[in-house]
Amino acid sequence: MIMKKSIGIFLWGFVLVIAVSGMAAAETITCTQCGMVSDAGSKFTARMVQDGKDLFFCDIGDLLVYMSKKNVQSLQVQVRDYPTGNWIDAHRSFYVQSTRKFNSPMGWDIAAFRNKQEAAGRGAVMDFEAAMKAVQ
Repeated sequence: MIMKKSIGIFLWGFVLVIAVSGMAAAETITCTQCGMVSDAGSKFTARMVQDGKDLFFCDIGDLLVYMSKKNVQSLQVQVRDYPTGNWIDAHRSFYVQSTRKFNSPMGWDIAAFRNKQEAAGRGAVMDFEAAMKAVQ
């Protein structure tokens, strides 16, 4: 009886180890502005290339603050399209800031949209320059 119980416990433990090892860990990024570790797939993440280096941000607001403080004029800046999660050109995107509709990691609550009509359905629409001013 003790032998059967031991084998049963061993088998359940083995199954648990196999199940856990098959789970993929979420990819993370470290925010260049605040240092927070964040889910790379978040709809609020942003990235840019500066001096040949990839820089990542946990929040669109952190990207905008960084660009403003460092006076960065990078043309290679991407944000995630809120509806799809796909990377889009930050300079051509439309932005909405709403504490009621969005909950971004650093509380800037700015979401990016590829489509102006989709953005308009969420609140007052800003272009890239207006979004930059919104965080100053």
